[in-house]
Amino acid sequence: MKAVTTLSRIVALSAAFASPSYAYQAGDIIVRAGATTVEPQESSDAIALNGSTLSLAGGNTHLTVDSNTQLGLTFSYVLDKHWAIELLAATPFSHTAAATGELAGLDIARVKQLPPTLSAIYYFNNSGKFKPYLGAGINYTIFFDEKINSQADAALEGLGLTGAKVSLDDSWGAALQIGADYMIDDNWLLNASIRWIDIDSKATIKFDGGHQLSSDVAIDPYVYTLAIGYKF
Repeated sequence: MKAVTTLSRIVALSAAFASPSYAYQAGDIIVRAGATTVEPQESSDAIALNGSTLSLAGGNTHLTVDSNTQLGLTFSYVLDKHWAIELLAATPFSHTAAATGELAGLDIARVKQLPPTLSAIYYFNNSGKFKPYLGAGINYTIFFDEKINSQADAALEGLGLTGAKVSLDDSWGAALQIGADYMIDDNWLLNASIRWIDIDSKATIKFDGGHQLSSDVAIDPYVYTLAIGYKF
């Protein structure tokens, strides 16, 4: 009987080593890399000149912001079988701010941004290959390398507005996400996620002589990611 018991333990132990362990455990680190697209769902106040709404023949003029795709990176630290902390990073996103209304089609400026986001992640099913999750956290978006478009610069100079310098305020905001990991084996995984990030900024163009154009912009993008990851 002792021999049978010993043999059964050896078989069980062998099976445990032979079977992949798909469960995340406290202390695991998960690194993911892939394509991340920022798709703004922007709205903005009418562009103001020296504080007064800029009205043209077609009505008030607003700003719109285009989409951009870059390399996205996430780093997760597993706290227990359900919870993890995740940091989102990326190579800089580049966006064009264009005018609407009477000035539709006029690219105003280009700007780069980085949106580091720290989130708490809750996994619904930690033991299987497919691991859906929800996340919530905080985002800090850094805008930099703002440049006026040459076409817009020429148009503004024609109005007597020279020396244009563009700036966008950095933003703090909430971030929500839904996603899932799919384990290829006990280390490699595929990931897909959708985020919504609250990004509010003030865009300002200052000119020689103290004149300025400004607009408050709610960018509020959806952020889509497809990535491959590795669990350490």
